[in-house]
Amino acid sequence: MDIILLPQHRNGLYDVNGKRTLVYVSPREIISNETRTYNNKTYEYTHGFGTIVTSASTISETGGLKYLKSSFVETDANMRITEPRIYFGLQTNEIIAINKDENIEYDYPLTSTTNSYNTYDGQAGINLGFLDRLVLGIKERNVKLAFSTNITEESNIIIKRNILERVNTVMPYLEYDKNPYMIITDEGRLIWVIDAYTTSDSYPYSQITNLVQTNGTLKKINYIRNSVKVLVDSYDGTMKFYITDRTDPIIMAYWRMYPSLFEDLNEQIPEDVSKHFVYPKYLYNIQAEILKQYHQVQPEVLYRADDVWDTAKENTSKVSTLVGTDIEPYYTMVKTVDSKEATLGLVLPYTINEKQNINAYLVGTYNENGEKNLKLYKFNKEAAILGTLQLDTLIEQDEKISTELSSIEVMGTRIEKNIIVIPINNTLLYVEPIFQVLQNENKTSPILKKVIVASGNKVAIGNNIKEALGNLLSQEAVSIKIETDSIEDLIDEIIKANNNLTQSNQSNDWDLMGQDIDKLQSLIKQLEELIEEEKKANEGNSNVVESSIENNTIN
Repeated sequence: MDIILLPQHRNGLYDVNGKRTLVYVSPREIISNETRTYNNKTYEYTHGFGTIVTSASTISETGGLKYLKSSFVETDANMRITEPRIYFGLQTNEIIAINKDENIEYDYPLTSTTNSYNTYDGQAGINLGFLDRLVLGIKERNVKLAFSTNITEESNIIIKRNILERVNTVMPYLEYDKNPYMIITDEGRLIWVIDAYTTSDSYPYSQITNLVQTNGTLKKINYIRNSVKVLVDSYDGTMKFYITDRTDPIIMAYWRMYPSLFEDLNEQIPEDVSKHFVYPKYLYNIQAEILKQYHQVQPEVLYRADDVWDTAKENTSKVSTLVGTDIEPYYTMVKTVDSKEATLGLVLPYTINEKQNINAYLVGTYNENGEKNLKLYKFNKEAAILGTLQLDTLIEQDEKISTELSSIEVMGTRIEKNIIVIPINNTLLYVEPIFQVLQNENKTSPILKKVIVASGNKVAIGNNIKEALGNLLSQEAVSIKIETDSIEDLIDEIIKANNNLTQSNQSNDWDLMGQDIDKLQSLIKQLEELIEEEKKANEGNSNVVESSIENNTIN
């Protein structure tokens, strides 16, 4: 079992017992390292086997992963895999020789002392004579390919088994996503999905940004389109390049240059593949970064940097901090105000620069037709929406929640947490799972111990998501006060808004002047309301003190 690796996993929606279920699909691949002998790598341990499927929404009774599919042998009809062997993948880098007349390839363990073996019968591989094998051996610095007695006239040699290397060799003019993902088709085939991009650094009047390429180097670009989906069969390595955006002039130029490389433009991607597409994080990260500044299209506002955003922060440590770290984009089920039903989306919340309240969020999804959709949802500027760092601070200050969290911080363990914000209609649901990890056990999975949820001005904790949501809707919920701008903050914004009004007045920009006046009046109104609230609060505190003095005097 030590030769099996789970290198990648990705969310997906599959039918499990007749129910649409969000799961993680993790392929088993063979580890390529120096501990294995040449014969092991070349002839025996040639392929991975099957996938592990775990629930993304439920856990086991002990708080660990809930496995929906983990056995090597098919036991039910859920996500049935008809060809589980993985000869092409992300961790699959060794050249192998397969012998059609011998049954020596390791499949999976039957017992602690016996194994199942198999012989490859797919279409991959090339049959080479001695001289061709010698040339290949010299090129690959592996002359054993030519002189080994294990390679006969019946043997086929399979090279280029790493899927990213494979597609880049065939079409080197595209950029490929560094995180391909595997899907299980309705027919039970294991297919790798690779998002491919056209790029340029010469698009007129566009912002330059850095793109991290698959080889780790940086490339400056100001144009990127996700115009191609590449499907790679994990068993025979078959590659199919589908053009998904015919409005991209770069990919259409490549299509005219290499018409036989791409699938026919009239041929659709099979539905049992396209229904599992997820918005590519590789592209989303670039778009999300650009939108921090360019969500606002008015030239004057851009020039003055009046409306710059930042990624919402979270505190992943036990130490209280007002700085935090940027939340990474995450996949979750979303139900936005303009959608009919919940779907799998890629989400990232924003805050106004140097503020903590959430003011917008970005959602990337695929629709039922297999088409990408990226949409930015903004809140009213006057709305006070709980920020993720604010929630962390409120949790630390609440005695009941802090006590429950302290109960799982035992010696020899560490606590890990992360927060996600889930759009549900016009409301945000905050979910923060709390995991316990054994400090000296690198291979143990985190155990879910608690879940904190919040929405509106309520927060609650439970042993799992169901219990936490139940507590949120009951008397167990804790009321929270969402922090807004202080008087000092509003004064600073009023000064800035007044300076902007002076500039627009001097430039005789009447349209912008009107906007600046509206903003200044809005800020002044907020300041007046905040001063009035603080005055009432101070009067209330004064009455409480006077009442306390009177009671003490009577006693």
